[in-house]
Amino acid sequence: MKQLYIDIRDRLTSEVTQLQTVRLFNNQFERSNNDDSGNNDEQAFAYPCAFIEFPDDNLVLSSSYGVRILDVLVRVHIGIETYEFEDLDLLDLIETVKSKLQGYSTTKMSELQYYAQRPDYNHNNVYIYQLDFKTKYQDDNNYTKDVGTVADGGTITPIITIDLDIDNFDIRTGDGTI
Repeated sequence: MKQLYIDIRDRLTSEVTQLQTVRLFNNQFERSNNDDSGNNDEQAFAYPCAFIEFPDDNLVLSSSYGVRILDVLVRVHIGIETYEFEDLDLLDLIETVKSKLQGYSTTKMSELQYYAQRPDYNHNNVYIYQLDFKTKYQDDNNYTKDVGTVADGGTITPIITIDLDIDNFDIRTGDGTI
């Protein structure tokens, strides 16, 4: 999952230049924007921001030689701080993030497929939006690298415990000739 996160983070960092912060999700909005300053224990971050989360169980679709193919839900939390009565920059940012991630793939990740979106209505001057994508991820951290190799074990002498009684040494080819 680490490589999946890095790939998505790098894609957002390089392709969505408006974003000032891209990190792994750790409930940053809840832990940094509280009215109770005692609960504001999150490291500061700049807006606009995106936080990447893997919220569901990652179901294993197949497994072989230590390589697992996982069905993964990727959630991107987008936040923008604004003091405008209505700020449409958030909607532009959402469309940019969506377009840069939709169809993006790597050697270990199938194309990200846009799945769902939802706004969060519970914040004052910080607008938060969530985008969900689905992908298949190849987790090969436990890949058995020596699969298929054969070590030279020397000469093998077969042990035959049956006496063969061959009384006809003619080999027939099946066409009636000897």
